[in-house]
Amino acid sequence: MEHWNGYPFAAIVGQDEAKRAVLIALVNPEAGGLLVSGCKGTAKTTLVRGAAELAAPCRLVNVPLNVTEDMLFGTIDLEYAVQEGKRRFEPGLLARCDGNILYIDEANLLRQELLTSVLDARLNGCNHVERDGFSYTHATDFVLLATMNPEEGTLPQHILDRFGLYVDVQNVTERSGRVEIMHRCLAYEQDKAAFRAAYAGATETLRRQVQQARALLPSVQVSETMMALSAEMCGRALCAGHRADLYLLEAARSLAALAGRNYVLPKDVEEAAVFVLPHRMRQLPPKVPRESEEPPPENETSAEEENGKEQEQPQEEDESPDSPGEEQPHDGADTPGMAESPEGAENGEEQTNGTSETPQPPSEGDGMAPEERISGIGRNFPMPALELEAWADHLIRRGSGKRSLTRTDLKQGRYVRAALVSGKTDDIAFDATLRAAAPYQRFRKKDGKALSIYVEDIRQKVREKRIGTTFLFDVDASGSMGARERMTAVKGAIFQLLEEAYQKRDRVGMIAFRRDKADLLLPVTRSIELAKKCLETLPTGGRTPLPQALEKALMTLELERRKDKHLDAVLILVTDGRTNRAGKDGDPVAEALALGAKIRQARIPSVVIDTEQDFVKLGIARELAAAMGAAYYTLKGLTQEKIIRVVRNR
Repeated sequence: MEHWNGYPFAAIVGQDEAKRAVLIALVNPEAGGLLVSGCKGTAKTTLVRGAAELAAPCRLVNVPLNVTEDMLFGTIDLEYAVQEGKRRFEPGLLARCDGNILYIDEANLLRQELLTSVLDARLNGCNHVERDGFSYTHATDFVLLATMNPEEGTLPQHILDRFGLYVDVQNVTERSGRVEIMHRCLAYEQDKAAFRAAYAGATETLRRQVQQARALLPSVQVSETMMALSAEMCGRALCAGHRADLYLLEAARSLAALAGRNYVLPKDVEEAAVFVLPHRMRQLPPKVPRESEEPPPENETSAEEENGKEQEQPQEEDESPDSPGEEQPHDGADTPGMAESPEGAENGEEQTNGTSETPQPPSEGDGMAPEERISGIGRNFPMPALELEAWADHLIRRGSGKRSLTRTDLKQGRYVRAALVSGKTDDIAFDATLRAAAPYQRFRKKDGKALSIYVEDIRQKVREKRIGTTFLFDVDASGSMGARERMTAVKGAIFQLLEEAYQKRDRVGMIAFRRDKADLLLPVTRSIELAKKCLETLPTGGRTPLPQALEKALMTLELERRKDKHLDAVLILVTDGRTNRAGKDGDPVAEALALGAKIRQARIPSVVIDTEQDFVKLGIARELAAAMGAAYYTLKGLTQEKIIRVVRNR
């Protein structure tokens, strides 16, 4: 625990929303705590630490990133056990933060099971400990303040939802503001005591405001009208569950108390929504138009313009003999809008529809060699970061890298807990071993030794470390991918993922499927440069053998798993889903969905990037993602995402 004698809260330049959110959290712990997110150097830590002096006599209890379970939750009092031969509970950080402020810096880097336990303790108001042979329960009434830098990783949605308040701090961009920051920082470094004295009055005003609001809070009432307003706002934000409704009301009550009122106004609810809803808001899935729907006027114009531009290009530059015009939806019906005149087809006339991307080329049976096209790489494609869902699979892995957190039997990595010895070990957890032996020292023969430790007392360390992940890219290189510069965007997206894979020390492989088969262009390797070369020279043309692509991916990953049974692999499928090359069963869509189900059963984490951009969408890629249990993104939607979350199949 510590008192803050550093940079004053009142001296921070800008960050008005973050300051407001801190005051809400200090006034009412039932508002759910506060998570402050922002890039480095935006005064996140200074802001939160400075808040401690506004809540005096409360103290700030800091949770270090290397905290262990016994430090956080409490454990046996070792000294008392050795002297008295009895077990006694020694409180941990959660017990000491009761009635105070619990601060977690870089919460996204803390082990998720520990962070979840802290959030549960705050929500339940107590911490129940069952360990080292005793049971103990204590109160945990504290204000939770946490910070995180999203550049170093984000938190899963289920953990974000447990934080009542969220604020995203930004850099001060105005020149005057940046100059003022420099003036204040230099003045603080020159004479800290004088600087703090200059803001003592503003600090005392904020402290009194917080104290008065805390005293007034129990009398603040919420009307039925305000409850209805809160419910409506949360409903419009598509918030999952009902935590948002409750936290919104509590935050509104805090704002009313800060304003000196014992009733909540609509403006309180509206201001509270700024902090309660951003990290909970969800988007509706894109609507897939039906065949009978007419496109809106603006879409008609854009489609005509695009078709006009595409038709100006030579036929052989756009599509190979297997154009989207030949593709069939999975119900066996003809693609909507296709020309139905048989004479035109026999005479080689061009057949187009309202959404056709290119003129219809000759079929493969006419003996003409298919033309291919190599698209460039869109290196400026705004690809979001890729993040794997963290979950404990209890598998012990070896390797190196910077992406996935896993258990390891090597003497490397962070010591997270102790366990009973299974077999032989040379990685002894001395702290846990001493705690296990301490209660029996009075009854054991020591033979002149300070401690007597038996074999059954020995505990071994459980360690965690980060390793790389294997990414297998399954890329649709059929003719339909060459239209509208789709392949340029696709290559740009994959290029960005390869750049990230290099930084995380991942392994990559690449499959391309077109015409009648899927080819493993690049076996799984650590050479990102080879993957980039394959990407640069990847041509487009031909039909879409999607079932063959999925079968090839499944076989490749199963082979890799035979080499390493604990392989951590992710399949990234990039396709428009318009499969038109059947396998054994004759129905390419049904076969693809069946293979997708096999991938899910094999517990292969997957991502499907849907490149379909036509107005009339078949939606096969979305169906396939559901069958695979994969995260689903559209190519266009990737530019609006901050993170690609990969959910692991269980």
